[in-house]
Amino acid sequence: MKKVQYLNLGRMDYQPAFNLQMEVNKYLQANKEQVGILMLVEHPPVFTLGRNRNSDDFLFPIELVKNQGFDVVESNRGGNVTYHGPGQVVGYPLLNLEHFKKDVQLYVWSLEELIIKTLAHYGLEADRKPAYRGVWVGDEKICALGVAIKRWSTMHGFALNHRTNLDHFKLINPCGITEFGVTSMEKLGVRTALSEVTEVLKEEFQKRFQCRLESITLEEVKELVHNTER
Repeated sequence: MKKVQYLNLGRMDYQPAFNLQMEVNKYLQANKEQVGILMLVEHPPVFTLGRNRNSDDFLFPIELVKNQGFDVVESNRGGNVTYHGPGQVVGYPLLNLEHFKKDVQLYVWSLEELIIKTLAHYGLEADRKPAYRGVWVGDEKICALGVAIKRWSTMHGFALNHRTNLDHFKLINPCGITEFGVTSMEKLGVRTALSEVTEVLKEEFQKRFQCRLESITLEEVKELVHNTER
């Protein structure tokens, strides 16, 4: 069975986590024998800008948003503008798809599926919307999804709303969508610890990608990528 390393970053600002993703992605491109790393993280309040963003994605001037204490950060993922914040499980699967299937649509479908199965564990019936990415409960999005793939090495991933402050989404058109809303596990009546949701996610990830997760520390990851650069 394939081994994927697992790193829980805890609470970390978006920019250093993004920088770490870039380093790991570069490492995986240069070391095709490596399967990859799953990183889970919780970000302080931040809006990230995808490659396909529009000028009207923010409902207020960006400077006003920043003055309210939000970071606004450029990203190289697909999609529009999205929000990350406390109470959200953000997952960055950094994988060499050559060890799985070199199929971008299947990979995105698999990320959605692991979220759907995780939510089913809590009795929530989630699904896809044909015209949009992500995972939905009815007409409300509960998990955003955006990826970037270079030489079959993946970056970015998913953001599952657990106990997220949904009012923060009112500052933007989330992922460019205006006709539907957002929701969270808490809003739908699920009262459980973030750590428990993380464990369920890990189990579903192992099933979906037919792998075994093995823990690694941040220091070990940094040593891995830096030793490769020398």
